[in-house]
Amino acid sequence: MPQIYRETGHHVLVVEDSRSVAGLLANKIAELPDLQVRVAGSLAQAKAALEEGAEQFFLAVLDLNLPDAPDGEVVPWVLDQGIPVLVLTAGVSDDERDRLIDLGIIDYINKDNLSEIDHVVRSVERIHRNRNIGVLVVDDSTSARAYLMALLHRYGYRLLEAKDGQSALKLLEERGDQIHLMLCDQHMPGMDGITLITRVRQHYCRTRLCIIGMSNHGSGILSARQLKAGANDFITRPFLEEEFFVRVNQNVALIELIQEMENAANHDPLTSLFNRRYLADAGQMLHEAARRGGRGLGVILMDLDFFKHINDRFGHFGGDEVLTQVAKALKARARASDILVRYGGEEFCLVAQDVDHKAAIALAETLRQAVASMEFCLDSECVKLTLSVGVTTRLGSSLEQMLHEADNALYQAKESGRNRVVATPVAESNSGAQERN
Repeated sequence: MPQIYRETGHHVLVVEDSRSVAGLLANKIAELPDLQVRVAGSLAQAKAALEEGAEQFFLAVLDLNLPDAPDGEVVPWVLDQGIPVLVLTAGVSDDERDRLIDLGIIDYINKDNLSEIDHVVRSVERIHRNRNIGVLVVDDSTSARAYLMALLHRYGYRLLEAKDGQSALKLLEERGDQIHLMLCDQHMPGMDGITLITRVRQHYCRTRLCIIGMSNHGSGILSARQLKAGANDFITRPFLEEEFFVRVNQNVALIELIQEMENAANHDPLTSLFNRRYLADAGQMLHEAARRGGRGLGVILMDLDFFKHINDRFGHFGGDEVLTQVAKALKARARASDILVRYGGEEFCLVAQDVDHKAAIALAETLRQAVASMEFCLDSECVKLTLSVGVTTRLGSSLEQMLHEADNALYQAKESGRNRVVATPVAESNSGAQERN
């Protein structure tokens, strides 16, 4: 039975007697964020490194043939320390491959092919990133569930398990934000895999939660039905462990890529705040929800006063530094439920849920004071800036209309002397409701 590994640190142990290969690997792995590398040239040196604290290592990359361990003795010894293993080898026979898989290694890689060195580095990065990837295993068989959990643990995934579909739905309801992949057996009592997948897809799209269907009785019809129901992939048991890992890792990597692309499309690259594209979608949904529920909504539009002087005096790099610091200050004072956006240039916008007129003005004043209290040190010179703010809580017919009204209020703030908050008056027809919210 494959071993279960404990959670460990951020170090990688590379055991390789070739100095050139070890140096190349160590340098490439060390370029990955938050990782440190310890190199050993023999089994004896590996033992000495681990005696200092095996818990700091989350992975070992091991040469199969070492001067003091010519027959791969280093592999079972490191595995016994509870550390997952990637094996480097110049080639393996079928019998040796079976032996290594039975020991519970993650993978074996041909070190004589320099392009495969990059594959090692990608595997190291994948395993380290998996600490933040939650996987839910759903299977009514205790032994099958334990086997899948043990396999996934080698790659460092954060694991949850459920014995049936109802338990899986409950876990998703409670901890869905932590789950990125679900492995789902087809034949379960009470709720089969297709029904479970259909239920899950009512709340989670394919790009948010990956589902891999599984069955001991695979067929083209069954796999097609699961894929039609919303599965991303299908695996027939029994399977080769290499195929299992490839399918799991590829699906996780695809979801990560899609989410990274969506994140880039919705965020300002300089300040990391949301951008106008995101505001147009999410803000409009908040507006519609506020109108349906009779809830308060505030739009706060902000503009840095005389910001052009900063760019003229300190250049655009100086201006970018100011914008970055202002964004952090605004974000620190915004609520978790607010949408904070870099609206354009030196303009920022905040959409606040469940606020009445007074609360929106108070929040706007807090943001204004936050910027006014800051001091920006650029080129050994310290300068201060102020913020003009326009506010509206009149829902109107659309978010676009609210933005227009907040912009008019912002214009009035600029015209009346800057460094102040101006709010549109509350319409008489809804002022009572606004104040009660």
